[in-house]
Amino acid sequence: MHPKTRRSMKLNATKLNAATFHTMFHTRFPWSLLAVPLLLSACASAPDAPVEPAATASAAQAAPAPVVAPLASAQPFRKQAPLMYTVQKGDTLWGLAQKFLNNPADWRKIWYANPQVRNPDLIFPGDQLEIVTIHGQQRLSKKIVPHVRISPLDKAIPTLPFDMLKGFLSYPQIIEVPLLNDAPRIVGSPSDRLILGAGDRFYAYGSALKPDELLAVMRPKSMLYDPVSGEALGYEMDALGVARVIVNDDPATLSLVKANMQVGANDRLVAIPPVLTHDLVLLPPRDDLQAVVISLPEQLTRIGQWQIAAINAGKREGVEPGQVLRISRPGTEGSIDTTPIVDMRAVQDASPFPPNDGKPSIVEMSSSASFPLPAKPLGDAVVFLVYERVSYALITQTTRTVRVGDCMGSASTMCH
Repeated sequence: MHPKTRRSMKLNATKLNAATFHTMFHTRFPWSLLAVPLLLSACASAPDAPVEPAATASAAQAAPAPVVAPLASAQPFRKQAPLMYTVQKGDTLWGLAQKFLNNPADWRKIWYANPQVRNPDLIFPGDQLEIVTIHGQQRLSKKIVPHVRISPLDKAIPTLPFDMLKGFLSYPQIIEVPLLNDAPRIVGSPSDRLILGAGDRFYAYGSALKPDELLAVMRPKSMLYDPVSGEALGYEMDALGVARVIVNDDPATLSLVKANMQVGANDRLVAIPPVLTHDLVLLPPRDDLQAVVISLPEQLTRIGQWQIAAINAGKREGVEPGQVLRISRPGTEGSIDTTPIVDMRAVQDASPFPPNDGKPSIVEMSSSASFPLPAKPLGDAVVFLVYERVSYALITQTTRTVRVGDCMGSASTMCH
């Protein structure tokens, strides 16, 4: 028999034996039909194969080296940065950036999204992060370990500690005047109470409401103005509570299911904003962006780490959630006394009087000079909520308290 014919027959026999075994195995063990797809789906979240952190010479020849953008800093990693770290429940992306990097804003420059890892940009509790060398540069990446794990995408660690922001994100913070004027208003209550609390019912006039619809109860607090141009940016609101529509009549009847403050006539009803998740990508500071802090929550005059500030830049200026901002304070005016010291020896030499005969009268004229001092760097913030002309940022680290008038932008565009 010709060798090629013999080889073909052998291959066909192999396929037949495999198919026969597959049929016999699943007939004998029917549970395996369910187990196999479950195992495959579980393995979908695991790497296809283990890969060493540092590429070997043979591996480098087998696949082209990834293109890596040059880093701005020669030493991006902190001296105390761990070579490997296991992500814990409660960690945040910003916290990990602080743990590893001198400048947390460099996260996107440092992070290597290994294509062999499913969802390489998401980090889950239990993942191991390590410092690796890619194309001659140090990067931070997930350690590739072959294992089976099923992790819902919403269990990835958040960029910021959103648990601290839930109350703030449950209500709209800025409302444009046209929308504010069209919002339904509270006009009274069945009990004729002037002040309403949780559990009370009330009437509201305005646009059509849907039965069982939940609405935020808001009150205009103050108009925000741009401190540079004087432009009106929008009405900042007070969050009073949440109401549910009971009867959609004219007026509608609602029940106050939650009250943060006292509620009364003329307060507005607006839609509750969608829930904000962890889907924030850290965006490095922009050299073309310089904003000013225009408002602090709860009428505070100074805030620190993990508190919120409003700035006079929004979607119109290209601000996006995840934008990292450098905080600085405008420099003050420095002054010095420029009054010259009188050289008495030169005066005596020029005087017609002997030195011991008396001194000529000298009128000293005082003078001074002033000059601007440079801006003071204060820390970092991350934008998490963006409106058309206003954004809200969370202070992630600071060496001093932040106040209205401080600047947020990049290191190269600190307050002039």
